[in-house]
Amino acid sequence: MQSLNIADAGFGYIIKCIGLYYEGNVYFILYLISIAFLSVFGESGIKGKPLPAAMKEPSAVRLREIFLPQFVFMALTVYNPLFPVALNTFFDVNKEYYRFLWMAPIIICIAAAGSIIVFEYAGSSRIRRAASALLIICILVSGGTFLYKDGYIPSPTIYHMPTEIPEVSRLIHEDADEEYPRAMFEYDYNMMIRQYDASILLACDREAYMEAMGGGVTYESAMEEGNYIHRLLAVVGLGIRIPGDYLRSALENTHTEYVVVTTASGNVDYLKGAGLTVVGETANHTILHYEPKEREDFELPDYSEVWRLTPQVYDFLL
Repeated sequence: MQSLNIADAGFGYIIKCIGLYYEGNVYFILYLISIAFLSVFGESGIKGKPLPAAMKEPSAVRLREIFLPQFVFMALTVYNPLFPVALNTFFDVNKEYYRFLWMAPIIICIAAAGSIIVFEYAGSSRIRRAASALLIICILVSGGTFLYKDGYIPSPTIYHMPTEIPEVSRLIHEDADEEYPRAMFEYDYNMMIRQYDASILLACDREAYMEAMGGGVTYESAMEEGNYIHRLLAVVGLGIRIPGDYLRSALENTHTEYVVVTTASGNVDYLKGAGLTVVGETANHTILHYEPKEREDFELPDYSEVWRLTPQVYDFLL
């Protein structure tokens, strides 16, 4: 999703999302076929043959109750090309991992339809069941991409991200006085750090960074009055040198305390000259600290009142 931006993709955003996650929409097509199958199965047998007892009511009705309403709802909202565009006028949908809403139903529905075909439509013959299962597996495999098509590349850490990210996180927290420090990273780390450590706040969000990398940030835009995010992006993301007082004003107004850059980028000396101090180093990255005049008070939302009003939910989770 890091390569997708709803402002650029427009009405094609959801189609590109589905294509990215479901191998060119192959699995989405299987989902539609599964929905069509589940919507009619149980009404009549194959070629006039009677259905097995397990496929008759009420099991068929129950499956329709589970899968058809959610498909209609999703078709009118998440799968509707107009919906993300309209929603984006009120919320930045690129920040939210709402794609899980449309990923899970597809997986479950295809699995349900496949199970019915193998264990019900194929009859009691083990050979027919095995052949049906093999056919379904072949369709799923041929519609996807081999996991190791580029060879087996072991992950450097159990977190499946660069080795230095846990080390960078540790160094920041060891120096920070508060639980939720705010930091500015170069593009790759900015996209990954919170997947490992959600307690580190980002000075710049994903959308702004993508805009900058696409040419939306220049020296002129960084020098505009009040354009603090562009100043951080210009320096850290694009390596553009701006006057030190402009950089400090950006750090102050965004409450950014830490800047993490590649040591070989040549930015370390510039940042030190602008008033930042080195507080930690890894093999390839340097962590610099800036002491803002005013600290940001950040607290996690308190949902205790929600649990108090709905104790049955709380009891269920326990």
